[in-house]
Amino acid sequence: MAPPAVDPASEMAMLGSAGAPVTIVEFSDYQCPYCRQHALETLPQLLETYVETGLVRYVFRDFPLPSHANAGPAAEAARCAGDQAAYWQMHERLFAGQEQWAEQGAADLRATFVAYAGELGLDTEAFQQCLESGVYTERVQQDQLEGYEAGVEGSPSFFINDRFAAGAYPFENFQGMIEAALAEADD
Repeated sequence: MAPPAVDPASEMAMLGSAGAPVTIVEFSDYQCPYCRQHALETLPQLLETYVETGLVRYVFRDFPLPSHANAGPAAEAARCAGDQAAYWQMHERLFAGQEQWAEQGAADLRATFVAYAGELGLDTEAFQQCLESGVYTERVQQDQLEGYEAGVEGSPSFFINDRFAAGAYPFENFQGMIEAALAEADD
């Protein structure tokens, strides 16, 4: 199973140095409870321990599951926030509010996402125009397709350099996988 190429067009969804010895590519679904668990519990520890220290580059890729009707629009909302340099803030807000919006209809869903944009201090009119334009629909679908091509079947799924891991693991499990990848990078 080969990891997907890191797409510079999705730079808003990347954290860390391009020269980091380890790259983690996460395929995730904003409506998935296991993805939420990873985003709120494990990711902050990974960022502090590895990304902020220059050891890991973290790349988020969209993988909306067919059973989650609101995951695609949520991914587009994160990207629209990224147009205003707030991708990761919206990413966190979407996962934190997942229970609020996961089952909403389209009109309520859009209103919730616009409210989140307002909470984040974004230009809500520009954000809403971005959402309504569907400018990121194809990019989200492209991420999903590339995930399938790389062998991803569910979310969350991760490539840690060339190693694949599927599931919401605790920080300690990631720590072991990252340390092994760092040791290999030193060889």
